[in-house]
Amino acid sequence: MTKSRAWPVLLTTLLLLPGSARAQVRASELATVSQTIDGTVITVEYSRPRVRGRSPVFGKLVTWGEVWTPGANWATTLDVSKDVTVDGHALPKGKYSVWMEVQPKEWTVIFSPKAKLFHTAHPKPDSGQIRFAVTPDSGTGPEVLTWSFPDISMTGTTLQMAWAGRSVDLRVAVQPSHPLTLAAAQAERFVGNYSVRWIPRDSAAAKADSTPPPLETWKLTYGREMLLLDWEVPDDEDAPYHAVLIAIGEDAFYPGFFEDDGIFDAAPNLVTEFSLSNGRATSFVIRGKDDHVMAEGTRLP
Repeated sequence: MTKSRAWPVLLTTLLLLPGSARAQVRASELATVSQTIDGTVITVEYSRPRVRGRSPVFGKLVTWGEVWTPGANWATTLDVSKDVTVDGHALPKGKYSVWMEVQPKEWTVIFSPKAKLFHTAHPKPDSGQIRFAVTPDSGTGPEVLTWSFPDISMTGTTLQMAWAGRSVDLRVAVQPSHPLTLAAAQAERFVGNYSVRWIPRDSAAAKADSTPPPLETWKLTYGREMLLLDWEVPDDEDAPYHAVLIAIGEDAFYPGFFEDDGIFDAAPNLVTEFSLSNGRATSFVIRGKDDHVMAEGTRLP
C-alpha cells in the first residue's frame, strides 16, 4: 500500500475507534488563564508544549532570531476587555496574537491585531503591531510552558510566560474605575484629625457590654496627589495603619490599603460620607454594604 493510500485508511480506522480509545493527551494541550483587575478582564489562550527531554530549548528548538509564539499549534492570544498598558506601551481593548523574537540576551515582544494565526504564520512588521524589548530571566523549569499572573494589585498585574529555564514578566496596568488622585483644592476640605467611634451592629450585645469600643484617631493628609489616611487604635502595637481615600462622589470615599508603599486591596463596601460646613469637613459616617452606619467620625480641634 502506498503512503498516499495508507493515510486515509489510518484516519478511517481511528475515527471508528471508541471515544475513550481516541481521546489521548496531545503533545501541546490547550489552556486558558484569566484575571480580572478592577473590572478589566485579561485572558490568555494558548497550547502548552512540554520540554520532553529536548535541550536546550532556546537557541536550538527555538532558534535565535526566530519569531516564535509562546505556545504551540495556533498562535497564543491575549484578550483585554478594556484599554491597558503593557510595560508602559498602550494596548487598546481587543484580541491579539502574541509573538516573541528570541535572542541570546534581549527578546522582542510582539502583539499583532491579527489574532487567528497558525504558529508558523509569523506576522510581518506593520504599523498595527505593538513591539517592545524585554530581558528574559533565567532559572529552572517549568517542564510545561506556563502563562500565569503571579501577582495582582488594585492597579494592575504581572503577566508571566515561563518555560524551559526562561521567563518573561510583563507588567499590565489597567484603567482604574475610580482614580486614586485628588485635586489639592478638593482634598484640603478634608485634611485634619478626627475622632472615630465604631458602632456595634448588635444593639443587644452592645447594651450587655458596658465597655464602649475604643476611640480611634484618623489623620488625613495630602501627599502624592492623594488623600492619605493614617489611623491609630489604642493598645494596638501594629498601628498606625495606612490607606488612601478613593473618591466615588464629591464628598464620599472608600479606602485603598497600603502595604510596603503599594496599594494591595480596597474596600468599596466601606463608604465614608463627609458632612461639610463652610466648605470644610466637620464629621463623617462610615456605611456598610447594606447602608447601615458602622462608625462615626468628628473633626478634632
